Amino acid sequence: MNTLSFDILPINEYHDYEVRILIDNSDILGNDYLGIDPPEFFEQHNLLTAGRILIGRCSCGVVGCDDYPVYVNVFNDKVIWTNDDGLNLAFDKSAYEKTILHAKIDHTWESKERRIERLTSDVLKNTKTIDDYKFDWTSARIKENIIMVSYSKDGQQKLFEFNWDGQTEQSALKEANHFLTQRPIQNIL
Repeated sequence: MNTLSFDILPINEYHDYEVRILIDNSDILGNDYLGIDPPEFFEQHNLLTAGRILIGRCSCGVVGCDDYPVYVNVFNDKVIWTNDDGLNLAFDKSAYEKTILHAKIDHTWESKERRIERLTSDVLKNTKTIDDYKFDWTSARIKENIIMVSYSKDGQQKLFEFNWDGQTEQSALKEANHFLTQRPIQNIL
């Protein structure tokens, strides 16, 4: 059986982070691919079920340009990753699930801005605008002391923003909740 682990590293030129996939302690993405952004990687439902997942993206940083997909197959006691190029990795199911779940909740890699994005996204997830644009993401990295918020529908995007003190979680959470009360936003659930 193979062993799976992850390194989460900054990509300084993109102000981003990546999940590096380590198989038996060796990085399988090499120099040809960047890893997927941690929240995007760990939110892939098929990591723990079955189906296609994305483990790498083009070195230009754009998902969809030159992706590195694998197919997850889940059995009673093992998980197998394959791809069209002959990749065939087998993991002990219990160890695999523990590795994924532990990495998913480990936020030690986060910068202040990334922590704020996660926390404000938690406040705004499952919301939509009154004209049915659904919440996508928040970013505290685009403008100083500003949190940008994206909603989209049918390939169209609406951007909103709100101020925060640029320092504290309390300020960001207070302003995210204030944003919900001041905009025509509603909960989906």
